[in-house]
Formats: sequence, structure tokens, C-alpha cells
Amino acid sequence: MTPIKIAVVDGDGISPAIIREGKKILDVVARYTSFQFEYLDAPAGGEVYKQVGDSLPRKSLELMEQSDAILFGAVGLPDLPQGVAERAILGIRQHFDQFVNLRPIKLFNSARDTCPLKDRFIGDGIDMIICRENSEGLYAKIGGILRTDEVATNLMVYTKKGIDRIIHHAFTIARNTPGFTKVTSVDKANILACSQLWRSRFHEIAKKYADIPTEDFYVDAFCQWLIRKPYKCDVVVTGNLFGDIISDEAAYLLGSLGMAPGGNINPDGISMYEPIHGSAPDIAGKGIANPIGTILAVKLMLAETFKEMDVAAMIEQAVEETLDEGRTVDIQKEGLPTLSTGEMGNLIAEKLGKLLKQ
Repeated sequence: MTPIKIAVVDGDGISPAIIREGKKILDVVARYTSFQFEYLDAPAGGEVYKQVGDSLPRKSLELMEQSDAILFGAVGLPDLPQGVAERAILGIRQHFDQFVNLRPIKLFNSARDTCPLKDRFIGDGIDMIICRENSEGLYAKIGGILRTDEVATNLMVYTKKGIDRIIHHAFTIARNTPGFTKVTSVDKANILACSQLWRSRFHEIAKKYADIPTEDFYVDAFCQWLIRKPYKCDVVVTGNLFGDIISDEAAYLLGSLGMAPGGNINPDGISMYEPIHGSAPDIAGKGIANPIGTILAVKLMLAETFKEMDVAAMIEQAVEETLDEGRTVDIQKEGLPTLSTGEMGNLIAEKLGKLLKQ
């Protein structure tokens, strides 16, 4: 078959090391299936900014435009002005209208020990999808930003179109994903006008999905509920800022941000997949970063963009089995070997190869 083009952003800090492990998984998939992948090197982020004065060069963006999907490593460096490197990911999201940010939060049975909660709060397990609006709100910088030494302002703007399409997407996930039956909306409608519009649209759209149970929460109430009863969450839909915060909180329920993947989705265009953690320059080059978030981002890519649900399920199974045999330092367990970044990737790739050969 014609090779699938994957634009690859190696990113900063630990990112080149974990992106290497993500590509390793794709290479195993190519070895045992009809899929073939061509990698397009599309530099972006802090190191690129240092070289050319732009964290998202036009040439890189053009390569992404030629791709079928984007695999993105985290960006950011401490010796650059705040936000300079991060403009790359915001620029990509806006350019490709990736209005859905998917953040699956799943606690593997083999890694229940990593969860900071007691068993009675975990229940039968944690398995949710946070569906975050990704194109509007504060991060879109609509109206610009004014900063002085004493005043700083940002505008949080939401449109009916932007709200409606993300809420419809959340209901579509709930309807089409086995085991997911409920949609929870998170807002701050008691204070914010844009959240009042959000809540009214949620209730109106929910009428079209009468078979799917719904509920809504203020974001502060949801944050404590996420800790007390995370097993009650299925599909959670929320705005850009709130989604950023609660998805990081939820990821810590897995014991480490290194466990969580993310997808920036345009259902009709080019989507981008990434781990949700940062570039962690303080541990770059030490070989201790957890590659599972990136490997699960590859799994998400295969499921969402290429609709390869069976292969995606095998990647998840390979991760589950590996967690019983070894861990990286952030999720280490007494009695199991502590693995390097490459060793963890190798073990997952080995297990995936065996599953694909069956």
C-alpha cells in the first residue's frame, strides 16, 4: 500500500527520546501488517526557535500539510521567554482546526499500585475520555493580549458553532465507544457568561441524544468529584482552559503524567497526537523518561485517524502486559526491574510483535 506519511516533531528536552519509542511501535506495526509509514521530519519548538527565530517554521508546517497525521513531542525550554516554544503547538492546532482535544485516562489493572488514591476510591477502575474544546477560549488569544507591568488581560470567547461541534463530538464518542454511556459537561456557569452559553447549548444538544444520560458540574465541584469517584466518569466534555487543568489532574490518577496520551483531532482533516506531559529538560539525556504516553498516543492515532481498532487494542494490551514485568522510574514498583526509556519501549514493542504475529 502507499506509505502513510507521519509528520514527526521531535520537540525539546526528553521528547526526542520518547518520540523514538513511538516510532519504534509504528515500525513493529509496519513489520507485521500491510501498513507502511514514511516519516517527515518537521522541526518545531524551542531548539528550532534558537536556530531560526521561529518555533513553527513555514517549511515544517508545509510538511505537516502533506502528511496523514502528526506525531508531536512536547516543546519548551527554560532558557527561552515563556510561551515562545509553546506557540508551536497552539499554532498547529489553530492552523489545522483541531477543535477536539482527546485525553483518554485509563488506569491499567497491572498498574493499580501507581494510583495515589486508595482502592475504595478507584472502584472497578478508572477509564474515561476527556473531550476538551481545543480552538476557542483563552488559548485562542482572540482579541489579542495586553500586558504592562501592572495589568494583563486575556479574552475568553466562545461561539455557538465552537461549543456545538465539541459537544456533538462528545455525544458521538459516548454512543460509539463500548462501555461508555454517559456525558458529563464541566463549566463555570454560576460566574462566567461564556459558561452560561456553554451550559445552555449542552442541554439543548442533549435533547438530540435522549438515550444517553447526562450531567453537568461546575469545574471546582468536578475537580473534587474526580478524586472521590473517578470510576463514575465516562465522557467528560469541557472548554479549553478547564480541560487542560482537569485532564492533568486526571492523569495524575495514573501515577504519572508520563502515562497519558492526547490527540488534537480534526475529524475531517489532519490530526496531531502527543503525550500530555511537558518536555522535562531537567531529565533530558538521562534515559529515564516514561515513553508510555507517547506509545499510547500512537495507539490513539491508529484508532482515531486510521480506524485500526484491532491494532490499537493490541498496543494497549502490550502496554498492560509490560507493566507487570518492568517500570520506568516514575512508576517503579518494588520487586520489578526499573527500565530505561529504551528498555520500556523495546519490551512493549516485543510484546506487540508477538500479538500481531498471532
